[in-house]
Amino acid sequence: MDHSIGAVARLAGVAVKTVRYYSDLGLLTSRRTTAGHRRYDETAVARLELIRTLRALGLHLETVRAVLERERTLADVLAAHADALAVQIRTLQAQYAVVSVATHSTPEELTDMTAHFEEARRTLIADFLTDTLGDDPALAAARQNLTPVLPVDAEPRQVEAWLELAALASSEDFRASVRRLTAGYRALAGDDPLRADPELRGQLIDLRRTADPRWHRYVELVAVVNGWAPPSRVAG
Repeated sequence: MDHSIGAVARLAGVAVKTVRYYSDLGLLTSRRTTAGHRRYDETAVARLELIRTLRALGLHLETVRAVLERERTLADVLAAHADALAVQIRTLQAQYAVVSVATHSTPEELTDMTAHFEEARRTLIADFLTDTLGDDPALAAARQNLTPVLPVDAEPRQVEAWLELAALASSEDFRASVRRLTAGYRALAGDDPLRADPELRGQLIDLRRTADPRWHRYVELVAVVNGWAPPSRVAG
């Protein structure tokens, strides 16, 4: 049994113009009667429903065509589409976080904030740590603990912390204070900073206690960005 274009549209729950549109694109096959009317076979309704489902999932018409023509399997197409959607979701989450933080910003502040955000994501923190800690293997663990890693699904507070970190890392005055702190650490710790020495431990605590307050803030912000427990403050 074959169906008229109206019957196919009714069975699939779509408008006649939709059936005509997909037919003109070659996604639905039909034959013409002697009077020039389109007639569709039994597979047309199922084919049309599959087209509607794939389009509702956001697949492009060329991808739909590839599935219908068996050039690509449905499983492969959906797996690739799921990966693409995951990227879009992560991008939207990052955008949402930035927008949430910037709600009350002026246009100038928003521009500056976005620039810091993108710059920090690429090189700013790495450059800051290299500048202030150097490449001393003895400080490799410290460098790792001082590296913020903004998650792809960052919450607004994490983005806000990241932006504040970017501002700190951009400050030459702050960098200079961290270089002085690092030099003091090296002078005290020598070649074996992990040695069991109560006197050394007390000296290092005193060094941290007298550090630039922005240093303590930096450490707190890294914990926020990385989702760690807040660091304990050294008593003054």
